[in-house]
Amino acid sequence: MAHSPTEASAAHSGGPRRLFVGDLHGCLHELDELLQRFGFRAGIDRLYSVGDIIGKGPEVTGTLRRLRDLGAGAVLGNHDVALLESARLERSGRKPKYRDYIDSLGDEAAEWIAWLGSWPYHLDLGDILLVHAGLQPDIEDPARMAPRILTQIRTWDGKGEELNREGDPPWFECLVRKETIVFGHWAKRGLIDLPKFKGLDTACVYGGKLTGWCPEEDRFLQVDAARAYAPIHYH
Repeated sequence: MAHSPTEASAAHSGGPRRLFVGDLHGCLHELDELLQRFGFRAGIDRLYSVGDIIGKGPEVTGTLRRLRDLGAGAVLGNHDVALLESARLERSGRKPKYRDYIDSLGDEAAEWIAWLGSWPYHLDLGDILLVHAGLQPDIEDPARMAPRILTQIRTWDGKGEELNREGDPPWFECLVRKETIVFGHWAKRGLIDLPKFKGLDTACVYGGKLTGWCPEEDRFLQVDAARAYAPIHYH
């Protein structure tokens, strides 16, 4: 899919840029609008997803196809992991929601599941670390962190047992990193814009906004959801 450069991209030096996008959940229309606004140049710019492509929204396979066609980098989100785990079970053993997730992939389900299964839990780009939910504050190396932490953490209890408990501090208030951490997963919290932490889940699938962040231009881009595709459920 081609996208015409906008004034914003024309004003850029012409070198490659990166666009990180928040939780998509099948919101293809909003992704395409964000790419258009950004002036995304296929083959020059690079797209990255914080994960959670699966579930809730209207065009999951279309969104996956767009990411694949554009050569996007992506990490696994908790809904993506749930689909992969469910796919290993017999159909009768799957929870109804996860049966629906797999059914939403249609006749190409096996192909998409294989592709999702190749995604990592984190991507280290040198200056930026991409992860779906966040990092464990008392461990330095993300490769040593449990997938549950990387895909589900919101708050830190000091032990890694309760990952979303009211009254506990956000995980990103409990650590210092030299690189910038880009993540999603926390729609209720919304946009997080701190010097070393960029949280991009702004509840698009619930009728909020789809957010992108470009480090080369140090700017956020947002598009409104066309409508609410799913009832609000922040857990």
